[in-house]
Amino acid sequence: MYLQFFNITLLLALCLTTFTADTKDALQEITTPITTVKNTIKPYECGSIDIRNHCDSFQQLENCTVITGYMLIVLLPRVNQRVHEVCNFSKYQFPLLREITDFLIFHEVRNITTIADMFPNLTVIRGQRLFLNYALGVTSMKDLNTLEFRSLIAIQRGHVFIGTNPKLCNLEKVNWNRLTLSPGENHINLPSPEQCHTRSECRGCDNNYCWSNHVCQKLENDNVLNLKKGTENCHEQCLGGCLDDSPKTCMVCQQWTDNDICVEKCPINKYASPHYLRCYTRKECTESKNLYIFKNLCVLSCPNGYTLNICNPSSDLEPFWLLNLGDVEDIKGCQILNSSVFLTIRNRINENDLYQSFADVKEIKGHLNIYKNTYLSSLKFLKGLRKIDGKNSKDHHFSLTLYDNKNLRELWSPSEDLELTRGGMYVHANYKLCNRFLKQFIEDVIHDKSKDSLQTSDREVLCAPAKLNVKIEVYSHSSVKFSWPKKQTSLQIEFVLRPLSHDEIFDENLDVDTEICKKVNWSRILKFASELSQNGSHYFHKVVGLQPNTNYACLVKTFGDNGNYEARSDLIHITTEKDIPPPPQINVKQKTDTSLTLQLNYGIVTTQQAVDYYKLEVYNLPDNKTDVDKRDYCLEPTKLYVTAHSYEDYDACCERREEEREETLFQHVMQEVYVCSRDRARHCLKGRQENSENPPVYTKRLEHSETSYTIKKLQRFQLYALQVRACNRFGCGSFGALAERTNYSTTADKIYDLSACRVANSHEYQLSFNEPQHPNSLITSYMIHFRLVTPPGQGYQSYLKCITRKEHAHNNYRFITTLTVAYDQVAVRVNSLASHTFVGWVNITICDGNTKFADTILTSRSHKGWNIFLLFFLLGAGGTMLWIFYKRRCWHNFYELRRFLPVRREWSASFVRNELAEDRQVLVDDYETVRFQFPSQHSKEEQCVNN
Repeated sequence: MYLQFFNITLLLALCLTTFTADTKDALQEITTPITTVKNTIKPYECGSIDIRNHCDSFQQLENCTVITGYMLIVLLPRVNQRVHEVCNFSKYQFPLLREITDFLIFHEVRNITTIADMFPNLTVIRGQRLFLNYALGVTSMKDLNTLEFRSLIAIQRGHVFIGTNPKLCNLEKVNWNRLTLSPGENHINLPSPEQCHTRSECRGCDNNYCWSNHVCQKLENDNVLNLKKGTENCHEQCLGGCLDDSPKTCMVCQQWTDNDICVEKCPINKYASPHYLRCYTRKECTESKNLYIFKNLCVLSCPNGYTLNICNPSSDLEPFWLLNLGDVEDIKGCQILNSSVFLTIRNRINENDLYQSFADVKEIKGHLNIYKNTYLSSLKFLKGLRKIDGKNSKDHHFSLTLYDNKNLRELWSPSEDLELTRGGMYVHANYKLCNRFLKQFIEDVIHDKSKDSLQTSDREVLCAPAKLNVKIEVYSHSSVKFSWPKKQTSLQIEFVLRPLSHDEIFDENLDVDTEICKKVNWSRILKFASELSQNGSHYFHKVVGLQPNTNYACLVKTFGDNGNYEARSDLIHITTEKDIPPPPQINVKQKTDTSLTLQLNYGIVTTQQAVDYYKLEVYNLPDNKTDVDKRDYCLEPTKLYVTAHSYEDYDACCERREEEREETLFQHVMQEVYVCSRDRARHCLKGRQENSENPPVYTKRLEHSETSYTIKKLQRFQLYALQVRACNRFGCGSFGALAERTNYSTTADKIYDLSACRVANSHEYQLSFNEPQHPNSLITSYMIHFRLVTPPGQGYQSYLKCITRKEHAHNNYRFITTLTVAYDQVAVRVNSLASHTFVGWVNITICDGNTKFADTILTSRSHKGWNIFLLFFLLGAGGTMLWIFYKRRCWHNFYELRRFLPVRREWSASFVRNELAEDRQVLVDDYETVRFQFPSQHSKEEQCVNN
């Protein structure tokens, strides 16, 4: 933001035809290149120089030893348009230049990469006149790689502005604070690390500061603060080095320069120029420099009392806008400001510059507005002001406005009577301006007090307080005790407390004297001395109702009605003890059909501060099968379950959100009524599950850092109650609870044993299918679909039938119906509390009409039934084979096998006789074969003999 303001201001300065209307000094030359102006003074001294448009403009600097004014190097293209050649900046070297009395600006110079050899001996920039607040500015230099001043040791006034220069690196090793002498701020815009691949290491430098690895920063004479350091061999009037001990060979002079010789004061026959620090003859002063003679000085303007100096703004309708030191300098020497004045400076400046510029101002024709000055602390520079006319002030209400000056502590005591001819004062939002100073100022100024609008600080700012020795003792999680000596106490005592967030540091200098948006955080308690507890030497007061485990900034003030005796304590930081943690907020941030992932939120008090661990309990809330079976879901089907609210219309969404707001408000009220704390421990068990018939299915202790946890191995589409308690060494708080269902599975409600057939020569259909093994909660009904596939283009002929889960179970999971049409395919849609799952089409086969369908289908209910059936089948098949072997005498064909069989002889004989028996097979009901055996007469007799 400020960079953009600097660039816009610079461009305006470069484009305007005049810099100021009445200025007769060198600043008029900003918009007038001086290529045609011939120096009439000695060759080494040049006036202000403007180098732009053509790189040949650098020729103006030939033989210049000092520039008594400013130098602009701006708007130079890559190609010299005069000769159509690329500018070669390396050939422009000016080793004679040592001093610039005003400022130096670089702006939009193309194809220049370094200035190390351009001004190798430039030693000082005086900053007598500034551009805004700056004596050195470098901005929009797209090709500049390094900023190197080999001999520059001091910017005596003003500061440095380094704007956007994409390739300009290695600025972090420059000691800008030692380079600039006056108080204030340098604006250094460092490029990103991605743009600068290397950094200067200041190799070979006597100190740790450098412009680059090739150019060290020169710090001789400690920026003229210590004149003796490093100047043992130079003349005492030298600055920045010399060739020998003669005052003629100094790089730059400490004070005055007379014909390139450093002198302590100017000769009698010459006039000293305070602005240029030069000694001039009368002709040099008045004709060459266009300055004025006053006594033995060569001055920019006539001082007070010699010439009435009425200053006008640039436009008759415009006020004086004083936004920086450059603007303030424009009114220097003015006695009457013929318009309104708006003073608003956002940068840190040297307030002595304001004294010099306002020293002669006696009258302001318009109104005076001093507002939003960030660092301005005093208005003493206005002590010479005698009248504010208030012309053109809105409705003539206010001639003087003091608004939102954050650090303003003092006004001024007028040296003579100060009068506001029209209107009163508007004084607000100056939070460090104490009441007593303001009241005294109002009494000193002649004006209509009935038109005033004044701030009331409610004793927030004490004018000159003594120190109050306060001791604070933390009593518990919600109370602290203040104590202080009785002898330091005035009539009233104010306790001021402010809660601080974790790791927040509050500046003591800003305590209650802060901006309005932060003042709401302060708690204030005003007491009279008679209301306090006391003993023989001290007063006591206990403050209750504080937040537990919270940092507080505390302050105590004491004052009387007359404001003569005031005292305040230092800003003291205390921390209340921990309380039993309140219930955490529980959210389900992710879920599947078998898991729930919890997110624990703990509000303002962080987990690291108040919670040692969490207790998690999970309860299963199963759907009631009896209640579900009471309802005929074929007549009253369920709605499709939706996990999100994406299908809600506008009214339903608003209704749901209103219900959520009411529920949240109700929970908040209940938490306030039944708050769980160390003072009310009986409330900490409210809401706990005490039903022994429904114990938790899952419990877990979570560490305080585990604010996210996944509960696994849960049932599909089951409702679970999740309860979490936050605990520390003082106990566990009340439950934070949430009820949530797991997701449903799209395949859980499928059936895999659907079979269907139609009885031959009839329309009786017989279906069989079991319930899903692990469904999504409870099954409610089945929708059975019959269809007849018709020729292409004619669609399907279908029939639907709904049966409830209870009905299907009662019929042993079989469905028999008679229809009027011969259908060839059937499908089933399984309806559960969660979803509707469609089971694909199955072809209908033909049942055998002579056999009951019940005897031909498998009725096993599980894979275990199939396994049992298979076991018995194998045993039966094996026994049948053995029986056939026995009856058919098959082992006779296996002689080796017969030797190992334990067969008795009588059995063998019987077997031989049985071979003669007659066998006959009969087919019964087309299903099974029964063997009938008729023994012969011989075998019958044999049996009789045996008997």
